[in-house]
Amino acid sequence: MIKIFFRKNLIYLLFLIIPYFLRRTLLIIINKIFGLNNSLIFCMLMFIGEIAGGLLIFYYQRNFLKKKTNKTNDIISQFTKNKFKLNRADKWPKIFMLIFFATTFDLIESSVLTNFIPKIAALSPTSTLRLCCISTITSTVLCVCMLGFKIGRHHTISLIIFGICSVIIIVLEFIFKEQSVSITKFIISYALVFCHFIFISFTDITERYLADYDYLNPSQILSTEGIFGLIMTLFYSIYQNPFREVSKIYKEVNAGEFVLLIFLLILYAVFSIGINVYKILCNILYSPMTKSLASYFLNSLFIIYYFIDKIDFITDGKPNYLYFFINLVLSILIEFFGLIYNEFFILDCCNLSKDTHEGISSRAISAEIELYNKSDDDNCIEDYDYIYYDENNNARGSKGSIESNL
Repeated sequence: MIKIFFRKNLIYLLFLIIPYFLRRTLLIIINKIFGLNNSLIFCMLMFIGEIAGGLLIFYYQRNFLKKKTNKTNDIISQFTKNKFKLNRADKWPKIFMLIFFATTFDLIESSVLTNFIPKIAALSPTSTLRLCCISTITSTVLCVCMLGFKIGRHHTISLIIFGICSVIIIVLEFIFKEQSVSITKFIISYALVFCHFIFISFTDITERYLADYDYLNPSQILSTEGIFGLIMTLFYSIYQNPFREVSKIYKEVNAGEFVLLIFLLILYAVFSIGINVYKILCNILYSPMTKSLASYFLNSLFIIYYFIDKIDFITDGKPNYLYFFINLVLSILIEFFGLIYNEFFILDCCNLSKDTHEGISSRAISAEIELYNKSDDDNCIEDYDYIYYDENNNARGSKGSIESNL
């Protein structure tokens, strides 16, 4: 049995998926009309979006949240007047170094690798789209090992499905690869694809660490990353000048088409602002794994488009229906279990709902009711500080803090 469980507190994830989908569609349009793809200009616009997104979060916090919290000014004033201070785990030099590393990872995976991989071997245009779930796997491993996250049974099953689907996708790529591409270059290229997703996870984990242990505001993290990234991109542009491509397009098209290109690039920057704002909010408020869902959710629609437009899944100049159909099924399966991982869907079988938010809440309510029914004296419930289920699923009551008794 499948339960559809819409969690209102995951609304930021939906706001992240929308600009992700729109920006990816916009990239297809720009590439289709002007042949502009994997350009450093997109990386520059992305970092400009990070700076603007950080400033937008700061403006919202300063002007809107402050008005909403005026009613609780007595409590808020204690924080704003530094009567309560949080001790950061790191000093500012280390904090800036971590932000610099996160920005470097972001630049490498978004520009350097995407430009370097096609020079080694011609991969499927949708290969990175179909393997995006790898970022959820790597983020989970890093979060468990480095940040002490706990995962439930539904997480484990989802990760296993992600792993199996990824292996099948890669095997299919080897089976249907072009004969002219050497196997060595093909392996190196897909190793770099894995590095691409690992760098994404490194960036997400670093941002989460800065928020959890150094108590940095999302606007601080995002703006500083954007500044570092824009500076590094400008230095990198000495090696690969992105404006040369724009200048070439300017010479080849008429004035109206060039204005259209500028408009589309501005629109790309606007979508990047939305992505960067909700990306860091999802990362900090929920988890890097939740944030990664936006990168592969609805990928099946793009796979269908690439097949219809004869951009991908072509063998010997003809559409390969078997190759396409298997990948489409795998992508839908990945999307489905991505929703299960993030508890939009809950499988009420094989005890997969036990560690979900709904399962934990239901057990807590059942425990309270069970203790109440077992009690001869109604007042004895009030003697407990909290109620919980033990390892044998028996309701228990206890005194003191949860941490000291569990």
